Amino acid sequence: MDAREFKQRFMPFHRRLYRVGYHLTGNAQDAEDLLQDTYLKLWQKRDDLREEAMTEAYLVTLMQNLFRDQRRLKRIDTSEDIEDHADPPDERSLSETLEAKDEAQQMKVLMDGLPERDSSILRMHLVEDKSYEEMEQDTGLSQGNLRIIMMRTKQKLKQQYLKLTKTWTS
Repeated sequence: MDAREFKQRFMPFHRRLYRVGYHLTGNAQDAEDLLQDTYLKLWQKRDDLREEAMTEAYLVTLMQNLFRDQRRLKRIDTSEDIEDHADPPDERSLSETLEAKDEAQQMKVLMDGLPERDSSILRMHLVEDKSYEEMEQDTGLSQGNLRIIMMRTKQKLKQQYLKLTKTWTS
């Protein structure tokens, strides 16, 4: 693949990839760096890419994986700095927070497809951190019913998430 063909295939995704990069990094400079790294990786693999790899979903997944790899390397490099810090560490590290944010974004899309009752119960418990007793008061459903709905909804989301990620990596 020459440079002209590369530009024709991948440059239409530039704006979308930049937005994804900005969402992941939280600032413009890091988003541009991540976008550049993504295009560099694509350029390096340009002759080995299959036709399915030239989709927006593949490019977004590639960018997310690069971001996670960079974050892991950064965490390893800065581990000594963290140990020397006098303040006690937060309950959740920055990487855990970013990972949770990314996962929450993906789950939000799946949750929007759930029936209203299941989505509402899941949000109360996981997002609003309500206990089953509080949820029982809010919904009028018994705690046993709420637990069953939560279990089934989580299973359904897990299956959908695995199916979604399987299609991205195939």
